[in-house]
Amino acid sequence: MSCRFLFDEVIHTFDKNKYKMIYKYNTIVMVFALLIASCGSSESPALVAVNKPIKEVVSEKVWEEFDISAVGNNMKDMMYSMKNIRVKEGSWVRINLKNEGTDAAMVHNLLVINYGKREELAKMSIEAGAESQYIPNSEDVIAASKLAQPGETITLEFEAPAKNNYEFFCSYPGHSQMMRGYLFVK
Repeated sequence: MSCRFLFDEVIHTFDKNKYKMIYKYNTIVMVFALLIASCGSSESPALVAVNKPIKEVVSEKVWEEFDISAVGNNMKDMMYSMKNIRVKEGSWVRINLKNEGTDAAMVHNLLVINYGKREELAKMSIEAGAESQYIPNSEDVIAASKLAQPGETITLEFEAPAKNNYEFFCSYPGHSQMMRGYLFVK
């Protein structure tokens, strides 16, 4: 074996090992780069609109609250303490209905309805009966409270409907003529 052959063999082996090391190094770098790129959100960055800023809109409900009393202890004197309610469209309405009556027949509720439908819905309420709290199944009913027994306070919450005039009334049998008012949505 000559020195020259031995030298060539060592250089050739060194070159093979060098290329293997470079190949391994490049493979490790590419795998590492892929791992880094895949970390984080599952959303693809290509899906993010560059010209349109992303805003997280956190809006709290704006409440308009009213305390209304149902007063009177007989059919002649019963009424709501408030005849007109004014709210903004899209606001959230909270009505605390306090039944100040003491007589067992003074059971009240409050239905918010489309304007001009009170008489029709009062008849439907009687047909609906006590098991449904005298609340008719109708698209004209915007919101309805449960029945408040004498001395009880109940709360009715709903989103104000579109700008318009509405009515509210007590749908307990015989009460709709005396216990009524208007909801104005502006």
